[in-house]
Amino acid sequence: MSSPLSHAVLSHRPLADADIPTLCGFARTAEELYFLFPQAVWPLTPDQVRATLGIRRDPTVVTLAENGRERVVGYANYATFEDGRTASIGNVSVDPALRRRGIAEYLVRTMIDRAFDHHRLPELTLYCFNTNTPALLLYAKLGMAPIALETRVTPWGQPVALFKLSVDHASWCSAAPIAA
Repeated sequence: MSSPLSHAVLSHRPLADADIPTLCGFARTAEELYFLFPQAVWPLTPDQVRATLGIRRDPTVVTLAENGRERVVGYANYATFEDGRTASIGNVSVDPALRRRGIAEYLVRTMIDRAFDHHRLPELTLYCFNTNTPALLLYAKLGMAPIALETRVTPWGQPVALFKLSVDHASWCSAAPIAA
């Protein structure tokens, strides 16, 4: 495992159109794309990403500062959003060359904080396939707990479990920070 990146070199901002081609490279295979973006068709294209922007909320990128330059290294949005009620984080993805270095944690914390602090939502959910053990462990570390399980069938015919996880505002605010 590579060493974690300092949060001092990570920042976040809204998605810009110029970022979209970079995001299209985060999924290395059709299978990986299915788990990041189940409705997409391989290979992911800028037009597919742009088509989702009208139905998704708060598309957010994580950037890494290197040698005075900013590069996009992560992406997420709210796949669903109900004002005053709930939202669901979607399309959590990280540059494959930088995975397991704290970017996903920074990104998911950013989305959770925005949901609770900016949007004042009482709860937040997300979905994660059972095959993504690193993500499931990250979400548990962040206090998200499974609340439902659905059976899905992949495009190649394999059954998989899709966990729905949740965290509520009170639990998020009362949880002690967990060291990375």
